[in-house]
Amino acid sequence: MPAKNNTKKSPPSPAGHPLPRRSFEWPLLIYPVLFLAAAALLYVVNRSIEREAPVPSEFPRTTQGQAGAPDAGQAVHPTPGVPSSHGGLSAGRGPQSTDPAGDHDPAATSQGHRAAEGSGQALPAGDRTPPAVDVSRLQGVQKTIAILRVAIQEKDQAMIKQCIAELVAMGDQAVLPLNELLRTAPEDTALWAATALARIGTPAAAGALLDQLAQAKEGTYKEQLAKRVASIENHDSWPLLLDTMMQAGDASVTRAAGESLSLMADAAIIDELVARHGTAATPLEAERLAQLIRNVQSSQATDSLLKLAGNVSTPPQDDLQRAALAALANIGDAPCISHLLQRLEASPPGTGGSIFNAITQIDSPQAQSALLYAAAGNKEVSAEQGRTAAIYALKNYPDPQTVALLERIVAQEQNARVLTAAVRTLNEIQQVPHRAITAKADDLLKSEATLPLPPVSK
Repeated sequence: MPAKNNTKKSPPSPAGHPLPRRSFEWPLLIYPVLFLAAAALLYVVNRSIEREAPVPSEFPRTTQGQAGAPDAGQAVHPTPGVPSSHGGLSAGRGPQSTDPAGDHDPAATSQGHRAAEGSGQALPAGDRTPPAVDVSRLQGVQKTIAILRVAIQEKDQAMIKQCIAELVAMGDQAVLPLNELLRTAPEDTALWAATALARIGTPAAAGALLDQLAQAKEGTYKEQLAKRVASIENHDSWPLLLDTMMQAGDASVTRAAGESLSLMADAAIIDELVARHGTAATPLEAERLAQLIRNVQSSQATDSLLKLAGNVSTPPQDDLQRAALAALANIGDAPCISHLLQRLEASPPGTGGSIFNAITQIDSPQAQSALLYAAAGNKEVSAEQGRTAAIYALKNYPDPQTVALLERIVAQEQNARVLTAAVRTLNEIQQVPHRAITAKADDLLKSEATLPLPPVSK
């Protein structure tokens, strides 16, 4: 009996013929695989271009009429913290060291920046390279600040001055972006921002400077920042400066605010200081106010200080009067010199030492003429005490005119104290190293008019 065939047969087709078996065609997979490979390759190439493409080394040139535009053909390089197209500033603060050779790996720098940004850490001091900025797309204060940063990096002093002048002219409009620059930029750039804020000097600008000064760590940067605060001369800021000086626990803030107030002091400020002194809660507060009056250097406060100093025939009664006399010596204009000399002349023997010393320390340029006349012996200064004090003060004015007068006094004076003062002062002027001052003919004529003494008889 024949063996049974177990092979399965294909089912018959409707026509009675078996259907052919369909096999999978593998070549059809090539198309989607190639598509995915091309997409991956394009992604990799795009990322590589983004990482390795060098940052453009030059901003688009601006037209000649644009404010703050660099000179034609001048290379302008991007600097840390330049605002992006949406107005944001790069983060990070601290000193920045510029590589003179400019050799760096853009890809490594870009990767490091992304890693730092992803971790929330500040960028290293030498690696804060923001994206390139098209200055032509910026406007107003942001454009000026971008150009300022480029000028600072390239040490273009003329462009820096122009940008600072433009920012100062903008006033409070520039305070917010300048404050951002002050807080986030490297120290050299931050100090230029502080300079602009000090020149603006409004309460908003002064407040930004005072806040940053209080937060700064002790060191050279804080000292430089304090100098900017001390140079504020905008009178509108004096209430803020005074309140800050009285409340601050930071010595640098107190000192800088006080110096600024001493430069802008006038009747309103002196009156406020006197009123606060009368209601001072502690001796320290009273002393701080008296010290501020003592340091005043503004001639706008002369009338108020003369009133506070009192009558020339009455010795100073309290700290405020003594502070006022010291301030008059700081200012040194003609009314101040006259009051001090008259008070010294009216002082009882042995009681005018403080006024005598104050006069000898006068060194303001506007005081020289009054001191020359006083040393020669004018109608207000006839006694030897006033003349002697004025002669000793002339050591602070070592010029030919002073030398000519002192030489005439030495040659013709009969009073021993006055003669001694003139000799000592003349020697002190001429013994300073690298100083050789001799009287000229014109100075001798001026001295003759100032001191019309008879010629020396031989």
